[in-house]
Amino acid sequence: MKSRFHEGVGAAILRCCGFILPAVLVLSSVAGYAQQNKLVGKWQGVFRGITLTIVIQPNGQYSQLAASPTAQTMQSGPYKLLAPNTIHFAVTDWAPKTSQVYHPTGTTGGYYTAEPVPTPPGATDTFVFNGPNSMTLTDRMTGGSITMNRVP
Repeated sequence: MKSRFHEGVGAAILRCCGFILPAVLVLSSVAGYAQQNKLVGKWQGVFRGITLTIVIQPNGQYSQLAASPTAQTMQSGPYKLLAPNTIHFAVTDWAPKTSQVYHPTGTTGGYYTAEPVPTPPGATDTFVFNGPNSMTLTDRMTGGSITMNRVP
């Protein structure tokens, strides 16, 4: 048989949890939104001679341009913030969609054909802010890092 004291404590805990859980959910979504606001903007960095420009939009979309002196690629799609300090980039569009592949015929000569470029893999990166306009992204799969600076 339960006492009135135990019923009162149980009801108080439920009332407390009923208030705390929604408050925690609201605060965590506000923290995620605040973190997203820090990331929103145009970022640029250089990795092994390739200039990487990423535009992170407040609507959950990103676009990325990778340019070297001789080639350029683009990819875009949605991004998702994961805790702690992790961002996942999914690829839904990319360019180029085809690549010229050389087919040799014998010891001299050959021909080119356009072959499809498969969807680039997405990436999951951790990020650390070095200041309000600088962050370091580290690819979780390869461990490679790049410092990105906010650009106008």
